[in-house]
Amino acid sequence: MQQQASYASTVVPTLVFAACWFMIGLAIFGTLHCLCRSKDQPFWRKDLKIDLVYWFLAPLLYSYIALVLRSYAIDYAHLDQMAAYVGRSLADQPILVQAAIILFITDLVQYWGHRLFHRQPLWRFHSVHHAPEQVDWLTSVRIHPINFILYSTLINLIISLAGFDSRAVIALLPFNTFFGFLVHANLNWTFGPFRYVIASPVFHRWHHTHVDQGGDKNFAPTFPFLDLLFGTFYMPKDRIPSVFGITDRPVPNRLLGQLLYPLTRRASA
Repeated sequence: MQQQASYASTVVPTLVFAACWFMIGLAIFGTLHCLCRSKDQPFWRKDLKIDLVYWFLAPLLYSYIALVLRSYAIDYAHLDQMAAYVGRSLADQPILVQAAIILFITDLVQYWGHRLFHRQPLWRFHSVHHAPEQVDWLTSVRIHPINFILYSTLINLIISLAGFDSRAVIALLPFNTFFGFLVHANLNWTFGPFRYVIASPVFHRWHHTHVDQGGDKNFAPTFPFLDLLFGTFYMPKDRIPSVFGITDRPVPNRLLGQLLYPLTRRASA
């Protein structure tokens, strides 16, 4: 009951927070789309409304479920004692230092998790994110609930066990949100000599192309040198990605169909 009351009290602030970030993203990336877009892609694509639903569902529902799962894992496995032992030195570091460490650790974990989601049976859930044939900043939030919950629970558990200060995690939220928008944005930016250091829109948009064009490459969310290290880097200098989506099995256009899609026999074939 206490958890339910706590959740209910955060609904309105969460909605306000999500709405504010949407307006920020719209103002920045909507303007950039009009000024610097990489091809003739419409600003208001026909499936944009579905992404708006995903945008508000994630913080209201998926994030809460992921945090509850993380809490149960720590409480019932007594992992809090391990966290207190492991995190003594990390929690004493400056907040920005902790945030940088968290960013690298989570990027490494997400790199390998991302590769797993490109293999069956997890691909059934992740394919919903790759289905759009027009990719822009708001495509970043089209993530199936199971995909989101598994990812978030794993990351939250690792951060908790490492004993990081919660302020360091909060400090990363604006960066992670903004950067997720950026790498999906319809921009032909490569970041030039920094292309191997920090993920660019071109780097990640190659990941959203068909498998034979680079769709099975560029798994790192933030640091492309991880793809270089593990042999999955793909970013030809003479081309930019232009054809997106998946070629194996069509994903439904409606929200309910997308949520049920991974559970159907056709998706699991």
